[in-house]
Amino acid sequence: MIPTSDSGVAHQRCDTVQQAHPGWLIFHNSETGAWSAYRRTFPDRQEIMAGIRLLIRADSAERLEGKLAAQAEILAALSASEPLPGVLRTFLRS
Repeated sequence: MIPTSDSGVAHQRCDTVQQAHPGWLIFHNSETGAWSAYRRTFPDRQEIMAGIRLLIRADSAERLEGKLAAQAEILAALSASEPLPGVLRTFLRS
């Protein structure tokens, strides 16, 4: 846990993590030492089924970054396998 007197350090760390993961808002609770990331956009059904979360918690900034990296890998895999847009699908079926 980062002591309250080091809240500037925690704030700077939040900014650093958030810059590395721009789709997330990063928070640190100085009372509990917990780190949280809240996704800026609500995950859709496909993302939820794949394991994307709206809120992630960890006991350290390093663990939070690891969890966010795993979320980024899931999103990358989803975008690589996205279905064809509806208009193109309709055209290909005709």
